[in-house]
Amino acid sequence: MKDYLKLIRVIHLLLIAVIQAFVFFAAVIPITAQFGFALRLPYRIVASLIAATALIAAGGFVINDYFDIKIDRLNRPDSVIVSNSISKKDAMHIYQILTVAGVAIGVVASVVLKSFTLAFIYIIVAGLLWFYSSSYKRMLIVGNIVVALMAGLVPLVPAFAAKEQLVLDYTKMILELPIIPQLYTFCGTMSLFAFLAVMSLEILKDMRDEYGDREMECHTIPVVLGITTSRIISTVLTLMACGLAVFASYRIAPADTLSLRYSLFAIVLPSLFLLYFVWSKNCKATENAIHVNRLIILLAGLYPLVYYYLLSK
Repeated sequence: MKDYLKLIRVIHLLLIAVIQAFVFFAAVIPITAQFGFALRLPYRIVASLIAATALIAAGGFVINDYFDIKIDRLNRPDSVIVSNSISKKDAMHIYQILTVAGVAIGVVASVVLKSFTLAFIYIIVAGLLWFYSSSYKRMLIVGNIVVALMAGLVPLVPAFAAKEQLVLDYTKMILELPIIPQLYTFCGTMSLFAFLAVMSLEILKDMRDEYGDREMECHTIPVVLGITTSRIISTVLTLMACGLAVFASYRIAPADTLSLRYSLFAIVLPSLFLLYFVWSKNCKATENAIHVNRLIILLAGLYPLVYYYLLSK
């Protein structure tokens, strides 16, 4: 059982589910209430959308390990699960079950909301995860962008769902009010931050795995452009994410310093440690940078709780 949980990255799945739930309940619903509208989005639909996101992501983790057996044996032989404790055949079956279940749940929930956009997202993401693992991740920059885009969709799904439910309840006249733009502004900002942070994370992971990627002729940024260029790109992305966090804190609550303080201590300060590890020559520095980057993503995902507190005031 332990190996199966490792295979689907259960901790990562919990993080995805928690972030999406926080966006739903601590940001999207309070924003609609702020404008005097009740978002009558059934909890079963919310749970279905979150479950669909997590299941498709789990399938993506499995198929990624399936295609990366040779690379992982070169880079991290002790962490290889597929072909060792779990056969390739079983891994493929697990991927198929998780992905089909995730797409089915997501599409059904989207149909209930009458949202072709959401249905399209779940279908396309499932397909992109397959092509990413089989080919895109071996291409220069393409794989990094694909993963970052998919990460950016996680906080956007609640905004899409809320918009469709509001239209169902209050007709398209709701689109003439500022409520939808505010939903998209909040979720879009989180989405852009996720894109920048995950893009940086993927480059750091490519730096860590450079040896195996080079041996398997993968055209990642560290292999093609070198480690120094990779460090520069990761640094720029991290600084852009910090700038976005600070700028957004002014826009969201200009009269309250709580958002700014949270951005400084939860995003900017850890980013300084991240940049230190990025440029450190220590053999474990890149791995430390990866851990700090993941911590920053987690802390950014918790921001809706701060936003909820500000709205409640």
